[in-house]
Amino acid sequence: MKVSAAQPFQIIYSLYQHEYLGYVFESFIVHLDEKGKLTYQHQSISSKNAREFTKGLDARDFDLIELMDSMGQDAVLKHFSKKIMKPDEFFSKVYHKQKGDEMLQEQIEAYMEKRRAAILEKLKGKMLFEMGNDGEPTWRRLEVLEKRASIQFHFMRSNENTNYYPTISYDGKKIDIPSPLAYLVCKNPAWMVINGKLCGFDKHVDGKKLLPFLSKKFVVIPKNLEETYYNRFVAPLIASFAEYVRCVSSGEYPSAEHGYAMVTDEKGKLEENLRKSALSGGPVAK
Repeated sequence: MKVSAAQPFQIIYSLYQHEYLGYVFESFIVHLDEKGKLTYQHQSISSKNAREFTKGLDARDFDLIELMDSMGQDAVLKHFSKKIMKPDEFFSKVYHKQKGDEMLQEQIEAYMEKRRAAILEKLKGKMLFEMGNDGEPTWRRLEVLEKRASIQFHFMRSNENTNYYPTISYDGKKIDIPSPLAYLVCKNPAWMVINGKLCGFDKHVDGKKLLPFLSKKFVVIPKNLEETYYNRFVAPLIASFAEYVRCVSSGEYPSAEHGYAMVTDEKGKLEENLRKSALSGGPVAK
């Protein structure tokens, strides 16, 4: 539905999940009623027609519109296909379960992640929504948090296994995960929506390391896999999050209701050994 630039309007940004491309942002102009509230009268906006609405846009809006233009399936198709093809034909072929092109899938994902990350850095102070299944761009409002969240990884070793989990805090308050209302918008770096709030982190976080905890409280590492897991995962994690990884004695528990705590060995040397391993690139000392 056409929106007149001569009448009150508001630019908004809408987030939806594409069948193949993951989370995609799109920009819209929405007509405002006499009380200044959003109406259902809206139209998509792109770099081609953005100048018509200059009076309601700032420099960041123009940057966001251009970035979102490059995320659309037609733009992705044009960027990655030398042949003239319809989007459905191209994507169904590239993402075919048996015959798909995995290398091209990775290239497309890297292309999309780069744009998602750039967009997310510029959204503070903007109106962001989740798009409805019917294509309504203002279906549900998302709050773009002003500050960044912090994350800390916790470990516990017992006689049988090792458990680990992250805690996320925002403005001094803990954010509870797992949550059915949490999902990762971007993995590199991690940006997540939880309880209707969009937040990034104060340090680069690999979203893949957070994915398991959107559905479970902690990860259990069997005893026979501990050494391999420490060398391949925990030591690099500590190298990246030196001040964000906490190891305590196996007898110290956060609370009785959790039934698990954070990792160290009985002599309290695991954290020190892991840090040395992270810095040297060598194996964990026994």
